[in-house]
Amino acid sequence: MSEPAKKIKQNPESYSPKNKPEILTMSQYAAFTSDTISDPFNGGEPPRISNKITEYKKIEPWQNYFLCSAICSVGLKLGSGIDDFHFYANITGDNFTYLYAAEKGNPNNVQCDSGVTNYFFVPQFVKKAYAAFGYDCIYLSGAQIKKDFRAVMNAIKASVDNGIPVLAWGLVNMPKDWSNYIGLLPEGCLIGGYDENDVLYVNLYNTVGKMTSDEYGYSTIAKALDNVKGVFFAGKPIEKPDMRQIYESVIDSIPAFLTLPPAENDSGRYAFGKTAFEIWADTLEDDSFFENKTDEELGGIRWNLHCAPYCCVCTSTADDFLKKAAEEYPDLKMAAKLAPLYSKMKQYSVDIWTLQGGFEPPLNKFRTHGFRLQIADILRKMGSVCDDILMAFEDGN
Repeated sequence: MSEPAKKIKQNPESYSPKNKPEILTMSQYAAFTSDTISDPFNGGEPPRISNKITEYKKIEPWQNYFLCSAICSVGLKLGSGIDDFHFYANITGDNFTYLYAAEKGNPNNVQCDSGVTNYFFVPQFVKKAYAAFGYDCIYLSGAQIKKDFRAVMNAIKASVDNGIPVLAWGLVNMPKDWSNYIGLLPEGCLIGGYDENDVLYVNLYNTVGKMTSDEYGYSTIAKALDNVKGVFFAGKPIEKPDMRQIYESVIDSIPAFLTLPPAENDSGRYAFGKTAFEIWADTLEDDSFFENKTDEELGGIRWNLHCAPYCCVCTSTADDFLKKAAEEYPDLKMAAKLAPLYSKMKQYSVDIWTLQGGFEPPLNKFRTHGFRLQIADILRKMGSVCDDILMAFEDGN
């Protein structure tokens, strides 16, 4: 390994890509600058008592990055023509983020089943995604909503009346027996309707399969704005950046996601990049987390310690994004350098799938040290690819 690569491995915080994104933990989000909004009805009453957007792209259960799915839906309503949430998962960084609990064995039961936007407050990424389809984005924090509740509620109703869903972040509606998960699943979702008494119709991924929804995919949530962490309105049309600029911006941000230092949010502490793969592998190699467990106990352990983080790995389409960038913009030399590395990363994720026989490994195999050791070996190889990716940036364009 060359000296530059050693430096990155030993002190990832020192690496500074050109467009390093600002990652805000949940405890920091209140301090992030919030936009202001005026009452679109100028203190009057909305012209309708209730309304609902009935034609829109719903968030589907198989779409791992819920915020990106919601962005995709809004973009389609605004004429983006991009019907693939993975495209926005590249802009937000989800496709390039690998995370795991920062402590071996995940003793605090940290949720690791989606990319970075499911755990960290990133309104700047949402604005960047809206700009990609040619619109300004108005972000209102929870504090701003509480300050101007009526104006915000009227703005939501005005957006719905115009046929444009409002993107919300951190809004959940879990069954009572899952109440302990509230706050741990800050999903991206869509507000697409309203009724009397400020009841909102919300389309969000049905995490536990117990929520009721109407024929349009909405669940009704009373007092929905009381605990939401932020909402995003489509603003005025802006000059749409060319796609080459978008690809270049995404590529420039990749090293930041691979070198994020351990970070905390409301539900725990996370590690990223090669560090995440190493902790994940160390966990699978330690028999103390898996021995003497019933099938039911091992099923939960299998999800928390392996299958959840595997979601991030096996759903990433970073390789396709980079291949397309290299094909369409040959002058983006870094895309061509990175594409085979991310293809290797994808192949390793397929190797795990093949070894397991699917998304979840059979319990009888998962109990055995030798089987988990095989998975851990592949994970360490994936961690090494993270080093190779950073080395490509060190070598330059």
